Amino acid sequence: MEPLDFSAVQAQLVRCQEVLDAARQEGWTDDLVAAFDEATRDLHEGAVVRKALQLPKVTAAPEETPESHEGDPSWDAPPAEPPVNRLLTPEERGDDPAESQVDLLSSIGELTLAEKLALQPLGSVAEGMSILDRAQYTSVLFSGEEEVFSTLLEKLSRASTQEEALAMFQEALAPRGEDKEVEGLKESFAKRIMRTFVS
Repeated sequence: MEPLDFSAVQAQLVRCQEVLDAARQEGWTDDLVAAFDEATRDLHEGAVVRKALQLPKVTAAPEETPESHEGDPSWDAPPAEPPVNRLLTPEERGDDPAESQVDLLSSIGELTLAEKLALQPLGSVAEGMSILDRAQYTSVLFSGEEEVFSTLLEKLSRASTQEEALAMFQEALAPRGEDKEVEGLKESFAKRIMRTFVS
């Protein structure tokens, strides 16, 4: 692979986008997850190869040993590094934990793919909703009433404001009990409603 083979990079990005578009249309299936995994792996591996090919080649100097300086009184052997107990935590060793730990998210400085997808606008609340999502929303938030859920989706597509859509959602709710699962699904569905009003 040439270090700057733009057509290969473009093809990998196009493949990733095709899989994302398919997932947005029909939801994540096992085949789409596998295809996305393969496409992103190819993209990452290509980036690693290109980076390695672009790095300047550094030739290592021969290692200096006491034998190579035999008879040279001016040569002092470098001080030996003290052994480090790797089973100790940084605090136990006396290291500053702020220096030894790296916050991965802040070092990346950008949103993850899942976060980017979660912020994209939706054409309708049902867009990209998987069968599993539909089943969860129906059974937990609407007491298994598929007809109520389907009717709500139709009404939400005609709502003119976000407030009106959220009111329709609250009115149609008939959850079984109140627990973390119910709250999580309510929040998830409300976010889908809000994404339909983002331009």
